[in-house]
Amino acid sequence: MTQKNREALFDLLTLSIYADAHVSLTEERLVESAFIAEGWDSEYPKSLFIEESFARAREAAESDDAMFDYINEKAQVFTTKAAQKEVLGVVKSILKSDGETPEENEFYSLLVQALPKPTK
Repeated sequence: MTQKNREALFDLLTLSIYADAHVSLTEERLVESAFIAEGWDSEYPKSLFIEESFARAREAAESDDAMFDYINEKAQVFTTKAAQKEVLGVVKSILKSDGETPEENEFYSLLVQALPKPTK
């Protein structure tokens, strides 16, 4: 996974935990685990990126239109089948961690729809 993919994935993960307006400790722990598992390959400090990612997610979660636009923007970097499979798998595992809600299912559906046609 490229650094650009990691950053988009992390932004989607932080937004995903706001999808049902209920941030659980389980979700937070899983997001932290994903940050660790995916690694980081940038001179920009990871801790600062995470902090800013949560701020961007809170802002995007304020309206349906903003959330939709944010999901669409972030989804565009996942251009291969492998990258799409990975992002969908990681996001799904976070959403399922505390029981899925209709809002979380809608978030996942929007992400699936926002993904571009894979290049390979």
